[in-house]
Amino acid sequence: MAKTILVVDDSIVSRMMIKAIIESHLQGVNIIEAGNGEQALDRVDKNKAIDIAFIDFNMPGMTGLELISALADKLTIPKVALLTANIQNEIREQALAAGVTFLNKPVNEEVIATFLHN
Repeated sequence: MAKTILVVDDSIVSRMMIKAIIESHLQGVNIIEAGNGEQALDRVDKNKAIDIAFIDFNMPGMTGLELISALADKLTIPKVALLTANIQNEIREQALAAGVTFLNKPVNEEVIATFLHN
């Protein structure tokens, strides 16, 4: 069965890069893209089975952690990664407390592939 992956980042370049890496590692994957938290919440309502999520921390409107909390009220996503260049301990601790994997930006193919396959 094909996996469904949510990619949320306000940078279209980051979304394109992450999407390309995912597609090179997983065949027949369904990717839902969003540029911010509100878009993600709207798009997830239409497709509730999400297997993996890559969510940027710094976005307009709501942070990635706020989005992760809002998504958790709607569905369970087995694997969630918070992507950020902001490596403050407080944010790292909040991510860990939410059961989220913290990935430092800029991410590369090795980081994304390792998260996908572990």
